[in-house]
Amino acid sequence: MAYSIDQRYGWVLQLGRVEYERALAWQRGLVKMRKEGMARDTIILVEHPPVVTVGRDGHIENFDKCEIEPIKVERGGDVTYHGPGQQVAYFIFNLTRRGRDLHQFMDDIQQGVIKTLESWDLTGRKDDDYTGVWVDKRKIASVGIAVKNWITYHGVAINVNTNLAEFTQINPCGLEADVMTSVKDLTGNNVPLSEFSKVLIEQYSRVFDTTFSPVQLEELAEDVESQAGGYTI
Repeated sequence: MAYSIDQRYGWVLQLGRVEYERALAWQRGLVKMRKEGMARDTIILVEHPPVVTVGRDGHIENFDKCEIEPIKVERGGDVTYHGPGQQVAYFIFNLTRRGRDLHQFMDDIQQGVIKTLESWDLTGRKDDDYTGVWVDKRKIASVGIAVKNWITYHGVAINVNTNLAEFTQINPCGLEADVMTSVKDLTGNNVPLSEFSKVLIEQYSRVFDTTFSPVQLEELAEDVESQAGGYTI
């Protein structure tokens, strides 16, 4: 089989349910590895136990009544909730190899979700005023990224089977909690995250013109942990 010299290859790490801070440490480790050429562009797929995170644009009035102690992080955006039934995808990409076009990168993240939702007969869209993916007037996915030396991290959180009541403790992204929706809420069906993630990676392979091959954390763990030491990028 002939391969194009322009063909891109990447990794996908499917981690299951992992504590937020541990996944964040692995992201930071992979950012260092990607910068040094020790890792390929990587998508991390993960589900978190209940956690609230606050980005660089966080406003205290949006989370001052939060029942969970929020974790402040370096991604863009305001406050959001992560929890069981939500598919989170983190992107450790070298944008220098992709034209250093941050706007296009954000569009591609959202487009991958939109194309995935079509498999469940849902019509997703981008919004002129807010990032993320929307179905009609309700938000189904939140996007927030960070970039260091043109290496990205953080990503998108897609409400698949998420308990939407959990959003009521915050103003997600500065919006009313009832704006949030999920695949389950819209279709009436529980969707296995394994099924959803399979379609999601297929769509991101097309959107990013990259073949993403599975890699096991055990193959990278020692390098990731050592690179993540001190949490300083």
